[in-house]
Amino acid sequence: MKKVLISLIVLVALFISGCSDKGTLTITNWNDFYDAWFEISGDYYDLPHLTYWEDDWDLSTSIFGDEEKSVSVEIGGEYIFNEVIRRTVKPGSTAKIDIDTNAGEIVVYNESYSFYIEEVYISPSDDTSWGDNDLSGTIGPGNLVSWYVTPGFWDVKVVDDWGDEFWEFDIYIGIEDTYWFYYDGFKSVGDSNELKIANAKTCTQDIEDRVQQNDK
Repeated sequence: MKKVLISLIVLVALFISGCSDKGTLTITNWNDFYDAWFEISGDYYDLPHLTYWEDDWDLSTSIFGDEEKSVSVEIGGEYIFNEVIRRTVKPGSTAKIDIDTNAGEIVVYNESYSFYIEEVYISPSDDTSWGDNDLSGTIGPGNLVSWYVTPGFWDVKVVDDWGDEFWEFDIYIGIEDTYWFYYDGFKSVGDSNELKIANAKTCTQDIEDRVQQNDK
């Protein structure tokens, strides 16, 4: 009788304490041509296109509930907006993160010999305002800076160290498209704010306003 009681106690203790099970996180780069990168728990990984990364954690489950692991993953890459994705990993299951191309690119190239670009404004074509300066730093002669943008129609304006302005309207950017904006130092004619308002009235496409400077 004592042996039976002891055995029952052992079984109950094991049932209460639970058992350990694998919790898996899978990150897949679905891009056909472009590599991605991600950072998790302070570790940095390059992820070639059409490949995946996987890791397991020992998580416990019991009558008191299942253990869970919260994972934050920062992702980025060519034609990809940098962002942080959070997933909950549970024992016996697989949490997934899929990486896809989600941006086009605007490149501002300073082909002048002596002028510096001090401001760059990248605004949706249906917006009546240029918004805030999107340039961090300056662009010197022979240098360039690029931005990832949501696919759609965009207007671009640059301002140099003389206060001269140059702009382009209704630039269509698709997924994985790159538009080169060449600045030569010669001032455009007209009032950029008035032209921006007039142009917005002719544009009907509403796009998500996402602009991200690419500092690679």
